[in-house]
Amino acid sequence: MVRNVRDSDMIRTTKFHVKFNVLSTFYAIWGANTAAAVFHFDCDAQRTIRIRRPAQLYIHTIITIKRHHDFHEHAPGGETRTEDATTGTILHPLHVNIDGGPSTRYKTPTHTSSSSSDATAKTLSRASEYLLPVYARPDFILSHGKGSYVWDTDGRKYLDFSAGIAVNALGHADDGVTQVITEQAGKLLHTSNVYHNEWAGQLAELLVTLTQSEGGLGSAPGKASTSSGAKVFFANSGTEANEGALKIARKVGKDRWAAAAAGRSWDSPECHKTRIACFEGSFHGRSMGALSVTSNPKYQAPFAPLLPGVDVGRLNDLEGLKTLVGEDTCAVIVEPIQGEGGINMADVDWLRALRKRCDEVGAVLIYDEIQCGLYRTGTLWAHSAFPEDCHPDVVTMAKPLANGYPIGAVLLRDSVAQTMTAGTHGTTFGGSPLACAVGHHVLSRLTSRTSVAQIEEISKYLTGRLEQLPRWFPNILQTNIRGRGLILGLGFKNHEIPGRLVGMARERGVFVLTAGKDAVRLVPSLNVGKEEVDLAASCPFLGRTKTKTLRTLCTSSSTRFPSLSVLTERATKCPVMGPALNVRSKEIVAGYASVAGKADVEKIHKEQGVFPPAGATIEMCPHASAARAAARMADELAAAAKLKAKADAAKHSKAESAAAAAAGCPFHQKAAAAAEAKVAKPKVAAPGTFNYESFYVDELDKKHKDASYRYFNNINRLAAKFPVAHTSDVKDEVEVWCANDYLGMGNNPVVLETMHRALDKYGHGAGGTRNIAGNGAMHLGLEQELATLHRKPAALVFSSCYVANDATLSTLGTKLPGCVFFSDTMNHASMIQGMRHSPAKRVLFKHNDLADLEAKLKQYPKETPKVIAFESVYSMCGSIGPIKEICDLAEQYGALTFLDEVHAVGLYGPRGAGVAEHLDYEAHKSAGESPDAIPGSVMDRVDIITGTLGKAYGAVGGYIAGSDDFVDMIRSYAPGFIFTTSLPPATVAGARASVAYQKAYVGDRQLKQVNVREVKRRFAELDVPVVPGPSHIVPVLVGDAALAKAASDKLLGEHNIYVQSINYPTVARGEERLRITVTPRHTLEQMDKLVRAVDKIFTELKINRLQDWKALGGRAGVGLPNSTDHVDPMWNDEQLGLTNGTTPKTLRNGDKAVVDATSVAIARNRFNTLLGKVEMTPAAPKGSGFAGLTMKAGTGATRASTEDVQIPTAPLAAAASA
Repeated sequence: MVRNVRDSDMIRTTKFHVKFNVLSTFYAIWGANTAAAVFHFDCDAQRTIRIRRPAQLYIHTIITIKRHHDFHEHAPGGETRTEDATTGTILHPLHVNIDGGPSTRYKTPTHTSSSSSDATAKTLSRASEYLLPVYARPDFILSHGKGSYVWDTDGRKYLDFSAGIAVNALGHADDGVTQVITEQAGKLLHTSNVYHNEWAGQLAELLVTLTQSEGGLGSAPGKASTSSGAKVFFANSGTEANEGALKIARKVGKDRWAAAAAGRSWDSPECHKTRIACFEGSFHGRSMGALSVTSNPKYQAPFAPLLPGVDVGRLNDLEGLKTLVGEDTCAVIVEPIQGEGGINMADVDWLRALRKRCDEVGAVLIYDEIQCGLYRTGTLWAHSAFPEDCHPDVVTMAKPLANGYPIGAVLLRDSVAQTMTAGTHGTTFGGSPLACAVGHHVLSRLTSRTSVAQIEEISKYLTGRLEQLPRWFPNILQTNIRGRGLILGLGFKNHEIPGRLVGMARERGVFVLTAGKDAVRLVPSLNVGKEEVDLAASCPFLGRTKTKTLRTLCTSSSTRFPSLSVLTERATKCPVMGPALNVRSKEIVAGYASVAGKADVEKIHKEQGVFPPAGATIEMCPHASAARAAARMADELAAAAKLKAKADAAKHSKAESAAAAAAGCPFHQKAAAAAEAKVAKPKVAAPGTFNYESFYVDELDKKHKDASYRYFNNINRLAAKFPVAHTSDVKDEVEVWCANDYLGMGNNPVVLETMHRALDKYGHGAGGTRNIAGNGAMHLGLEQELATLHRKPAALVFSSCYVANDATLSTLGTKLPGCVFFSDTMNHASMIQGMRHSPAKRVLFKHNDLADLEAKLKQYPKETPKVIAFESVYSMCGSIGPIKEICDLAEQYGALTFLDEVHAVGLYGPRGAGVAEHLDYEAHKSAGESPDAIPGSVMDRVDIITGTLGKAYGAVGGYIAGSDDFVDMIRSYAPGFIFTTSLPPATVAGARASVAYQKAYVGDRQLKQVNVREVKRRFAELDVPVVPGPSHIVPVLVGDAALAKAASDKLLGEHNIYVQSINYPTVARGEERLRITVTPRHTLEQMDKLVRAVDKIFTELKINRLQDWKALGGRAGVGLPNSTDHVDPMWNDEQLGLTNGTTPKTLRNGDKAVVDATSVAIARNRFNTLLGKVEMTPAAPKGSGFAGLTMKAGTGATRASTEDVQIPTAPLAAAASA
């Protein structure tokens, strides 16, 4: 197609690598996935690019030059021109920036047929022997998809901007659709239409009421829905829906002819009101009736003669309507936007005239909205945006209704529907319970406010980007972008280009479609994100600001809005960032949380620098009002004070009111003055000495100013009501959604029982450090339990995992000669401090970035001691480390692996040993309780594992596990272990009981993961931005410290839900979040309350939702370009028991928590020697920790109560004698 051109007349030439990109017109859509081929061009000093006229495609101008050598050295200044090498004609001036242009990030073909595997070729060859060859398919086989992407059997990934020809409205493999199909398929697939089913009526009602409320069939948008006015007939496809509409219209035509004059009958031979009008460029299907009104000779000719009585007109031809639609016309069928025909839109005035003409002659007007309906244009129907005098009598639909499950439907006004009676039309499969259940689910989601807003936003963005292309390439592209919403067409001046371009796009991993003869069609999924449309553009405000300046601006407070940084204030003027920032019009001030306890109110006042006089009460303070607001506007506070004063004046005399004011609200001038006189003065430093108190105040002020000051809520967990706690007021109960007691083991009855028994026998404290009087059998037993958990030779228990990490890493870094630490940038503070506390060098590698890690490992000799420190589950974002791959690198470069499994032990693996065990799930499950390592397993390959007893195991403490010599060295050299009092025996005993119980019982882990999936699913439906990850962590991104604190306060104060906000330095500034932890003990009702509360608060505080982050280019893994909002969970369906029906059921309010009887017995047996054997009793004694719990016999059937199974239970009073 293109070759180098050398011209002897050139003064001097230079060779360039030129990216010749036939798809640069879709640069805004495909980014790095689009097509490009690298060729060599010659360029003269005048910057004239000479290329040969392509033999097949007229695409001369779609090029971008990327400088290979210094262009300015050879061709200074001037305009780059594109010249036809055959004629020497300058095609047009192409203003291409030599350092960049409209297409700079493209690849050569990667998905060609030649790159398909032999297995694919054999499969296709075999299929061709049996399939009717009516489709011209490319030579690959699609195997699976997710969102807007699909993969073939050779593992190649494609961006699907065809969405199954406008079918997959919610993308591929949508979790919600999958769940509905699974559930309904397990109940009822098919009944035939001889009987009713539960879903057909519901879907029909939804279609009718939505049409009435959102506009269509004669209803204006906003009209209240009623139970009448239209009817629905369900079919199996769009073609069948059109066939049904035409059939019904013909019957209506005959009935109207008969009713027009006395003595007529619809079956009279004289009735000629049977003709059907359609239009050029239309496509209505391929069965005989639908094909007859599809005016494409290519489709029709082989099957002639077709249905008689069809007249064909031209779209938007006003003058031809009267001739086309006559007295003998029974139906007119038209697409408001022709899809297959070229994305051609019907003009509103023309549709109005068509509607009028149909009314004049009594013809039924049918809108085929199979491709353009159901929100593809941004409204329910394409005609929903038209005036009512343009509306049809009948609408046909299909494609997106069930997201790919076969279904079609005809929606018709009652005036048309009344002609149909029992037996006049029917179908076997149409309206099946499965199809209608899926359709109801899909339509319910598409009609949501969030979904409609997203379609509108993405449509505007995509259209805006496409509109730039004809200006860049006027010789190739037609001027106007066709279509509306997310049914768009790009017209080409040369009709040969679209078909070839679609093929070339496919070879670069992108699916698009042709439309008509001259257009390429874009019909992506309706939930497509901006990251799939384009790489987000940089903010022009930030792009012009130096990093140093930005740092200063973001740490400086605005003079107008002290709670905002100068950066935020200035960014409101940015055209990109400004509209997305929710800045209030007046100064934002901190309010007072409404609490019941006097002590808490006093604490809040003190933190705000307010000291109310004696006698002040909560009722006197307007800031602790019934509104329970965490933040209020200054004028709102003033108004509240005035209202309070007015109310007081109405109740008391002037003297009483003045006295109340003086003694009441601390903001009252007199009260403030009196309070100031009584304020305790800070300690004054002696002259010439360091002012310590002033230093403390200054440091605290810094924390307040940057909103990183930590507030400590008074939360008291209730063992009998987990996950419920009370605040400082014992009567004020709240639901806890942020505790790290992930499985509720802190109140597991066998754990509590064991602790009671150990406490009674061994007392409270340990009595000393481990090497002086504090090393007991309980400690040794726990270490043995942990060693076998990880199938390691030894383990060592510390007072916390912070201490375990700090002490171990600092000791390694100190003792290993020339040690170098390689640390993930998102490692926990305990690991960071441990490395810092040693003289060893610390090298950071990007989070979970194996390439970056390897590049840095390569820089050091293999014999240099190296430690790679990383985590399995990163607690603030929920990501999971690539453990196996890091082990590979460690072995290759001679490094130790130090794996922190703090947020994974108890939660992953068949025995709860963590992610390393989970990666070889079946092998460890089969090995059972054997303490021996499984050679080659991931857990065996990890050198050092650290974990905690204070999270999933519900106790306190930390530990390390590894080789005998490694553990002994740490025990002998680590100050953090040697010089610390050991954990109390009762605590250690409870921790061991917890570990033993969880080793034997997988149900808690399974149920937790099921509940996590449910909460994430519900948040996704409401567009609440959850940082995507495969773990149990549910981080809800807020992105602002003040808003995160306010959201947390409102959840607690207004909804009795405790979720702690996470701010800097725990997370980076701008990535503040609510970290939600879901447990197996949370009920469905509690989940519903949480999700509704978060949704409400996001609306009230105007916190960015997922689509807002996408518009801003994303943050903290949310809404990032070229990323997915869904990550497959670590626990698969089989491991959760979803495939065989053994999954534990989520609790409902009033349900009793399940305790596994077999695991209880196993945990008790660990202490037979030290605490004595617990005798079997037929029932749990009254007051026992087991009373009121559902006991589960083994891992099988659940028993109704403890009375139904022999559970060994020891009364607390008898425990001392054990």
